[in-house]
Amino acid sequence: MSNKKRSQSRPVSRKGKQPSGGAGSLVLPILVGLLVVAFIVFAIVLSEKRQAPATTGTLQNTLSVPVVTAQPNPTTTIPFPSIERISVKQTVELMGKGKAVLVDVRSQASYDQSHAAGAVSFPEETIDERYTELPKDTLLVLYCT
Repeated sequence: MSNKKRSQSRPVSRKGKQPSGGAGSLVLPILVGLLVVAFIVFAIVLSEKRQAPATTGTLQNTLSVPVVTAQPNPTTTIPFPSIERISVKQTVELMGKGKAVLVDVRSQASYDQSHAAGAVSFPEETIDERYTELPKDTLLVLYCT
């Protein structure tokens, strides 16, 4: 066989060059992808460190909104002072004797979520239409939150 035919029958490989489409063509995209992921992770960690609350041991420093504690209303300035107040203990006693009805005037959704034992649902917005359903000879104890 002549030299011409031999060179045509098998490919000649040169040192240092890799055929196209091999593992060498993936190296650059993989490196770029790794750099992008590393940059994103670094940015997240840095932003979390900036947002970390100061650790002075108070609850105020760990919340993003101001803490406002509800203060009890003084008993001397009760709204609607002419309306008689009744204690929980008195209410339970009167309900046990059948002398009082506990009326929940919150919304129906609030009542469905949770209500006092023995209470009937009577949403405030329905009072004008439904007041005749309430007993006339029994003490009505209304409550809301």
